[in-house]
Amino acid sequence: MWLTELLIAGCLAAVFGLRLNGRENRATRMSVVDFWQNETEGDGLNVKVAHAINSWPDLVGQLHEPFLNKSLMIEGDVFLQAHRRPRHRTIPVMQSRNSRMADRITFRDWLREVASLKKAIKINFRTTEVVRPVLQYLYASQADPDSPILDRPVILHANVFRSARSIEPAVDPALFVERTQTLFPDATISLGWTRQQNVSQLRDKYKKLTWHSLFMILEHIAKLDQPVMLSVRLSVAQHSSEQLVWLLGMDKSVSLLIWSDEEDQITNWDSLVELRRESTRNRIVYDLLPRHRDQLKNMPPKEVEQQPRFDLAAWRSVEFPSTSATLSGVVRSEKGPAFIGQPVALLVSQKTPPTFPDEQSVEGKVHFLPKTHARDLELEENSGLSIHLLDRIQDLDSPKIDKGIEILISYGGTISIDNRQKMQNRKYYEAKSIGQLPASDCYGFKVTDKGWKVIADVWTEPCPGHRRKKREVMRIELDTPFQKGRPLRNVV
Repeated sequence: MWLTELLIAGCLAAVFGLRLNGRENRATRMSVVDFWQNETEGDGLNVKVAHAINSWPDLVGQLHEPFLNKSLMIEGDVFLQAHRRPRHRTIPVMQSRNSRMADRITFRDWLREVASLKKAIKINFRTTEVVRPVLQYLYASQADPDSPILDRPVILHANVFRSARSIEPAVDPALFVERTQTLFPDATISLGWTRQQNVSQLRDKYKKLTWHSLFMILEHIAKLDQPVMLSVRLSVAQHSSEQLVWLLGMDKSVSLLIWSDEEDQITNWDSLVELRRESTRNRIVYDLLPRHRDQLKNMPPKEVEQQPRFDLAAWRSVEFPSTSATLSGVVRSEKGPAFIGQPVALLVSQKTPPTFPDEQSVEGKVHFLPKTHARDLELEENSGLSIHLLDRIQDLDSPKIDKGIEILISYGGTISIDNRQKMQNRKYYEAKSIGQLPASDCYGFKVTDKGWKVIADVWTEPCPGHRRKKREVMRIELDTPFQKGRPLRNVV
């Protein structure tokens, strides 16, 4: 059983309309990031959202809103309402709590009206039951010449993750993502957390997006081709800047919507300023109360030392089939790749190895993330990060590599260099070098290939949010046979 997720941080040095099945596509695939690039001066803090436009009077108000205070996104909440006739049929209607029954509007009429306003459209699915009929209508409307043309981004949102002190049921995430992907693939999929009460009274640990929560999100979005948006409360974003920056660095179209209400009491804005500085500004849409918006806008920029980034172009991912029903593979981000689930993925360096006597090195940090339900179970001996130095990479047919030189940084702190090359003069060379560090969830490493010698420098690192411990350092070396004048080995 594979019990850990693996996050490698730091620098490892070394659209337009389509036709679906012959159907005319009357929606345009467009990320909100692209849509707001010009209208907001590239800053999502300038986006204004019109909330809960769920009745006829609300729609009339949108037609007469002041030009200088014009919203760029219109939001509505849809649910199912039962009708006695005909045959007790249920139809999707907009959820307007404060309006008269006569002012209530069906989803079909609402969509026709908001499409004419030329704004981004956000549809909030409040129950699992409403997902299927709404998406079926959106699918059918693409073949209806009388249906509205959706030439602005459409965001389909559902609260699919349960919050602490939740006051509403969560929408089924698997069903929502699968149906959206199948029936309306041009939309942006937006995922959020259920509404909650007394947020200001919660302890900080309940207002944080942990790495485990992030990997749960990746289960649903890692394989999607369409744009993805994550809706996060301001007080959660305050305590989750590291995870959110990693998410925004993924090699796919991912954006954030950060929102607030009166329950969000922010005393330290540093992490939010860092999140805003680290990401492209139009990748984050801010739907904030005026006082929160003004506070964030007026915060002075904070000078922070630039951290090394993982070069997405320098590493090619290779994935093999998995027997697991859950996500297994590697998810790449500019903040480092994450190896998730079973070990079925490799990262292959795209850089041409230098020629001897030059040397090459690969360095970074690794963070082991034990699954919450598996902390008391024993790990396999070789659970950890493997770096392989190979003469040939063309014949890789399995994630398990039994040739070349392997450098292993195990979860338990064992460090080893294992030479599996076939050598005629093996008696003159040691086959393995091994060392031991204290067990830690986080390590830093630098592996140097000199051709005739491989060196592994590994040290314990403080994990983010944990108490700093004494730094322990280990160096092991292994002499390896090598022919002068030939290129060094490939890195996997």
